[in-house]
Amino acid sequence: MKTKTIQKAVLKKGEKYLILLRSKQARFYPEHWDFPGGNLEEKEHPLHGVEREVFEETGLKVKALKPVTAFDEYENNTRYHFITYSTTILSGEFQLSSEHTAFRWATKDEILSLQIEPFIAAYFKKNP
Repeated sequence: MKTKTIQKAVLKKGEKYLILLRSKQARFYPEHWDFPGGNLEEKEHPLHGVEREVFEETGLKVKALKPVTAFDEYENNTRYHFITYSTTILSGEFQLSSEHTAFRWATKDEILSLQIEPFIAAYFKKNP
């Protein structure tokens, strides 16, 4: 079984979290709300990968601090290992990437009432 690691970032302002709506064309979880993030590039340090992905998807520069949750999904002999990182927003103007169709800042309760990816529910279960 092969493993794919997916890095996700928690961006928080007060009690609200940044979430992005995946496009209808997304390979996995189309039209689900998601935290920014994605796959590591070859030999890329995980913290740098999170920072790069957030910048590519939002235009925001962040400092990835530490992993806060891990979640595994299995499909077609592949383990998808989601690691969620806490971050600090450093700078930048928000700009939505073509991978997403909408964004919003939402509270935990608002997020849990939406169509979300399973790793987000796992994040909130471990970080109430």
